[in-house]
Amino acid sequence: MAHPTTAPRPGVTVVVPTHDAADKLEKMLPAWGAVLARAKRPYEILVVDDGSTDRTPAVVEAMAAGRVSHVRGLRHDARKGFGACLRTALAEAHQPLLCYVSPDYPFTPHDLFGMLDRIELRDEILGKQADLISGARRGRRAPLLAQAASWLWRGFWRLFAGMRMEPPEVWPGYRNRVYGVFVGWFFGVPMVDVGSPFKLFRTDFLRRVPIQSDGDFVHTELVAKATFLTSIMDEVPLTPQPDAPVPRGDFFWRELFAVFSNPQFAHPPAPAAPPAPAVSPA
Repeated sequence: MAHPTTAPRPGVTVVVPTHDAADKLEKMLPAWGAVLARAKRPYEILVVDDGSTDRTPAVVEAMAAGRVSHVRGLRHDARKGFGACLRTALAEAHQPLLCYVSPDYPFTPHDLFGMLDRIELRDEILGKQADLISGARRGRRAPLLAQAASWLWRGFWRLFAGMRMEPPEVWPGYRNRVYGVFVGWFFGVPMVDVGSPFKLFRTDFLRRVPIQSDGDFVHTELVAKATFLTSIMDEVPLTPQPDAPVPRGDFFWRELFAVFSNPQFAHPPAPAAPPAPAVSPA
C-alpha cells in the first residue's frame, strides 16, 4: 500500500466490550475520549456491558452522562461473549470505520492513529483499500528457545527456498505463537497476533460478513473470513507494554468447529416481495 486518500476523513466507532471491568473503564474511557477528540474526524464510543455484576453499569452511565463525550452504553442482561457484543454494537454503529478494543489489556489509545492512517492507504496495483488492520501486542523479548527456533525456521527457508524472512517484532507468548502458527497454516491467516482484541475494520465489511462466534474466537473468525474473501489487511505493531502479562492464547476449539463446519461469508438475501395481485379490467 502506498497512496493515502485525499477525501474527508471517515468517522470511527470505537467499541468496548466489557464484563466486570469498572475500575479499568474509569481510567480507559477518559483516555480514549481525549485521544479521539484530537482525531479531527467524527467519532463515537459504544460500551457494551456484557452482563456485568460489579459497578460497570454505573460507570458507563456516568461516562455517557457527560464525563466523556460521545459515549453510549449498551447492555446485555447476561454474559454472552465478545462476538455477541460486536453484533450488538454493529447494529448501533453510525460511522464508516469500526475499531474494537478490550479493556482487559493496557492498549495505548494513540496507536489508533497509525491504524487509521494505514486503513486509508490504497494498494498501488489494485487501487483498493484495506478492510482490516490488526494491532499486534509486543513488549517482551522472546525467550532464548523461541529465538533459536525462529533462527532455524528462517534459516530453513533461506537455504531451501532463497527466502529472506525478517525476525518477528512481536513476542505474543508460547501459546499465542503456537495458535498463530496453527491458524496461519489451517486458514492461511498471515498474522503474528491474530487473537489481538484491538482491530480496526470498515463497518460495511462487518455488515457484509456474518459474525458467527459468540466468544473470543471472533478475532480469528473475522481475519480468516477476510483472507478467504481476498480482502486487503495489515498488521501493525503496537506500543510496547513490557509490564503487561503475556496474553494467554486460548484455543477456542468448540467455536472453531461450530463456525467452520458451516461457515457463512454473506448474509442470506432478503426474501422477495410477493407479486402484486392481478387487477381485473373494469
